[in-house]
Amino acid sequence: MARREPAWRVCARELESSLEEERAAGEREASYLVSPFGARMNRVLIAGSLSPAESIGRDDTSAFWRSRLSDPTGAVAVTAGSFQPRAMAQLRNARETRPALVVGKLHLYRGRDGVGYVSVRAEGVRSISETEEREFLADTIRQTLDRLDLVERIEHRPSTSEEELRADGVPVGWARGAHDALRRYPNVDRGAFRRELAAAVRRVGGEVAAPPSTATVPSTVTVVRAPPPRAAPPVPTAAERAEESVFLDLVDEIAEVSVDGYADLKEVMTRLEAQGVIAGRAESMLSRLEEEGVVEEPIVGKLRRA
Repeated sequence: MARREPAWRVCARELESSLEEERAAGEREASYLVSPFGARMNRVLIAGSLSPAESIGRDDTSAFWRSRLSDPTGAVAVTAGSFQPRAMAQLRNARETRPALVVGKLHLYRGRDGVGYVSVRAEGVRSISETEEREFLADTIRQTLDRLDLVERIEHRPSTSEEELRADGVPVGWARGAHDALRRYPNVDRGAFRRELAAAVRRVGGEVAAPPSTATVPSTVTVVRAPPPRAAPPVPTAAERAEESVFLDLVDEIAEVSVDGYADLKEVMTRLEAQGVIAGRAESMLSRLEEEGVVEEPIVGKLRRA
């Protein structure tokens, strides 16, 4: 049985700033989003003000809903579809903005301009009181500051061993996240992020913070570096190209008869499986076609030809 990934407690700004992905190699291996501040996340637990959801699904048979969760540091999209029926119902039934707790898996979409957009695919949504929201935020701030301290400790003493960290009670996942943050984001201003957390601290103290602006806010995280050398990707075999052809034909066929012009990802995967393409191979194929710029997923769960 696959080990269930822990849910990291993070704030919205950290999610917005997490632009480095670690894709799974095996069929059942987890993928991760690496944060500049020491988190290596597959699942997250976040709290804040959750807005009423909007339907972005094609019809009732492929329902998909999207909301937005805001905390004093920023905002992040929260989605749920037919694969998460309870979470989808919890999003759909809300009629007004309310404090909420969301647990779910992360999704990173890169547009044609290369800009990354992070969303949380909800597994569960629960309304909470304002007091509970502040308590959760306080715990998130504590953990975030502890992770920042760990990153800076390793940065100043690269020779620090895993044994030393374990002896000091540092979780293994935190140690790996800190090392990955330093390697993947060598030029990030973590001091600026500490200053941004001050707004969250004031919210914990009971101050009423102004809602985050709906305008795009530039992240304090700016990665300035040349891309690392990348090995040439393996050339797909004739059999893989044949499967890609079937995949693309399905995308075109489903998109052509849809109301919104998109192919529903779940329907594509179901029909591929019916033709003998196992889920792991289908996911790898989708990743390869996205990287090659052949297909794109502009809306979570919706595909089209690029």
